[in-house]
Amino acid sequence: MNLKKKIVALGMVCALALGMATSAFADYNNISYRPMRSGSYSYNWLNVNRSSASISPKGKNLILWNVTTPNTDQKFNEWTKTVGGRTGTVICFADNTSLAVNRSSSTGSAILWTWNNVVSFNDSALIPINRWDSPQYELKFGSSAGQYLRYASDASGARVYFSANTSNTVWDN
Repeated sequence: MNLKKKIVALGMVCALALGMATSAFADYNNISYRPMRSGSYSYNWLNVNRSSASISPKGKNLILWNVTTPNTDQKFNEWTKTVGGRTGTVICFADNTSLAVNRSSSTGSAILWTWNNVVSFNDSALIPINRWDSPQYELKFGSSAGQYLRYASDASGARVYFSANTSNTVWDN
């Protein structure tokens, strides 16, 4: 009887250790982003602006889009990554994690772009600020460092962009 209890206890300890190890090895959070609104619930989500999932998301602008439940174009992963000795947080497209939220150098719009080299990482590496209260995301490296990820308004179709403007547009996730 005592041996059976020890075997059961050992099995439970192994299961617990496996569960903790699995979460420890995960290096991202699967998240969908929407405007944070006090007092009401927003159904406008960060979205890849394309008319069909068959169209490549690379280079597409990001906008807010109104859906009740996030689908492929509203799903992202938040990762902490190091590229060329620089570490930052990237918001990757869940359907193609080689693409991340990036700042368009010509328009300042938020687009999906590769982030696997130092140049593209400069426009994708973010700092999460006020993480558990009012999360904001600020570019960490390069000539655009210090610009915040913003949205024009909490409305379907609203532009998502990077700006040094300190307006209080924050993301719920």
